[in-house]
Amino acid sequence: MPTVAYRVIRSRRAFVNAPVVRRVLAAAIDDVVKPHFISEFDKRVANWKHKPEFKARKFITTDALRLDVYPSGPNKEIYGYVTKGTRPHIITAKRAPALSFMWGGPGSYQAKTTPGGGYGGPGTVTGGKRVAFKSVHHPGFKGRNFEALIRKENAAWFKQTMENAWRRAIRAMNS
Repeated sequence: MPTVAYRVIRSRRAFVNAPVVRRVLAAAIDDVVKPHFISEFDKRVANWKHKPEFKARKFITTDALRLDVYPSGPNKEIYGYVTKGTRPHIITAKRAPALSFMWGGPGSYQAKTTPGGGYGGPGTVTGGKRVAFKSVHHPGFKGRNFEALIRKENAAWFKQTMENAWRRAIRAMNS
């Protein structure tokens, strides 16, 4: 499943083993960083009918801090298809006699998201009318790569937030 992973590497290896430092860094990740990134992912799927939930897992080791954000729940596969894209494939009706959808011909569908992570209003069909087919050849589409956009937009914020947490941790060790 797609994730956004940030990794902050510090030369202060000995500090990460100190209980005070681990506590301060874990609190910063749990209280500030985790909710921020979950809300960033939630923004990307805000107007989806079948939106996934997002969860995050932190890892604190002697040489790195890492937060992995990942989709969960019954709609996590949908998120994976949108963010990674799909290859051309055949879609066949399974629980109904035919697939029924609005279609105005090739190129009539305007997606609500764009490659590179852009997102906007609802997807639309220009000049569409209701059609029904037993199977269709889906042309596939390029992945939206939401993770790269979120990573790029938040890299400076994350670095500053974790640097501040390091400073608080070092002050706590000295008091």
